[in-house]
Amino acid sequence: MADLLEKLGTWALIDIAIIAVIIYRLLLLIRGTRAMQMVLGILVMVGFAFLLSQIYPLTTVKWLMDKFYSSIIIIIVILFQEDIRRVLSRMGKKTVFQGSDHVSSKHMLDEITRAATALAQKKFGALIVLERNIILSRYVDIGVLIDARISKELLVSVFFPSSPIHDGAVIIQQGRIAAAGCFLPLTRDEDIDPNLGTRHRAAIGISQETDAIVVVVSEENQSISLVVDGVVSRDLSPKELRKALRNLLSYESQALKSSQAKSPGQWNVMERMKIFRSSGGRRRDK
Repeated sequence: MADLLEKLGTWALIDIAIIAVIIYRLLLLIRGTRAMQMVLGILVMVGFAFLLSQIYPLTTVKWLMDKFYSSIIIIIVILFQEDIRRVLSRMGKKTVFQGSDHVSSKHMLDEITRAATALAQKKFGALIVLERNIILSRYVDIGVLIDARISKELLVSVFFPSSPIHDGAVIIQQGRIAAAGCFLPLTRDEDIDPNLGTRHRAAIGISQETDAIVVVVSEENQSISLVVDGVVSRDLSPKELRKALRNLLSYESQALKSSQAKSPGQWNVMERMKIFRSSGGRRRDK
């Protein structure tokens, strides 16, 4: 081992360490996402083809592998363009709590809680997404831009059944309603409650793709749900909803301040969902 270290030299070891750290951080950023599944699938396929080409005289397979290696960067960019954009947004993440007053302000929490309560009472379905560290601009861009101060009246009018944008989601950025009528990715998980409708599936999907907090109002049973990291906390009362939102935003703010070195992907589901224990969340589903 000593001879090996001597041959490598100090700079070679530093070079290897830097590459190892970069790869490790990238894996943390894509852990649990569809990109990670695709990476594993590609590695298995390429590894299998490489072994075959080395063991057996498969000239065509070996030629394909050589071409694959020379084009790997272009292939990665094409296959993972959305995930690369998302990773870069995480690496250059903005703090949602700039000053921490405009996002977690009493006004925003009060208006969202009042709106969710009114929507549930009126049997209006709703999907409200709160942006945190991962920027949701690509979803905002395909919706109807609003850029308005949050208010119960505006949220209720957006989700009024006769409104042309009531089927989409409202996205809140920096304490303001950025857009409405936004379409979100549906979850691909098959082991979720079959009774959950499209809104809940969209809420789970966006919370799996990003670190957003999603408030869902069901028109069928007049219930309010909160979705974080793909976990649904259902049948929340207005008081429970407000307390859970406040705790989530405060928790994220404290986490960012106390551990800037820790990747967002490292905050696991159980850590994030601890807030429900203190806020009375009654039912949690995958």
